[in-house]
Amino acid sequence: MREDIRKSFREIYEIFCERTFTREVSIESIQLIMDIGNEVFIKNSPEHVERYMLQPPSNAPDLRDDEPFSFDRIMSIYMRMESEADEMTPAMVQRVFEVNSQLAWKDYQVRYRQYIYETHESNPDDEYISYLAAVLYYDEKNYTRALKAINFALAENSASALYAHLKGLTLFHLGEFDSARTYLYQALFLLELLQDQPPRLSGAPEIYPNYPIEYHTSTEIIRTELNKIESMEKSFKHQILSLLED
Repeated sequence: MREDIRKSFREIYEIFCERTFTREVSIESIQLIMDIGNEVFIKNSPEHVERYMLQPPSNAPDLRDDEPFSFDRIMSIYMRMESEADEMTPAMVQRVFEVNSQLAWKDYQVRYRQYIYETHESNPDDEYISYLAAVLYYDEKNYTRALKAINFALAENSASALYAHLKGLTLFHLGEFDSARTYLYQALFLLELLQDQPPRLSGAPEIYPNYPIEYHTSTEIIRTELNKIESMEKSFKHQILSLLED
């Protein structure tokens, strides 16, 4: 896959050299590279185009709604790159698309957050939307709201290791170490006993995003979190004992 992408970047650079006499890094050269890239990626990755076309319709923001050819986007890419090099090279062509992807993802996250929060407010009884909202609240360190959202998701699907893990992490940040440990162990047992139930999408299909921002779990990650709790408790007890002895 990576080799295919590298070939596409080289092809874009070769076509770019054929269509222009200058190699200068400029707004115009970035615009041309973006145009060529659109042609090359569609030609070289028809399966991705087909996959996009087969995605279910959704009211949520979509990465395909991004506007990579707008003047504002091209200008933003140029301002990021103008100090990196004076001349376009295959590496700089790749850099154009890396920066564009970063900007596209940043823009998507803004629209996605607003959508999930609004959808959660209007669909408070939806398991999956509650989980997605919990992920965002957790990311923003709003642990009280994250706990409320993940509590509902977990009540609807008590066999989800992912939900139990996220609740354990949230409780940990709220200082409830014993409860956090309980839910982390619950998540660990569900995974190890192969009893885990993934998040369920049971509402209207159009409310769910095609590109959700989710949390990921594994036995290794959970064990790391449990070790972190144990380490913090040992450190805390050591400090308290030291104060008492003093």
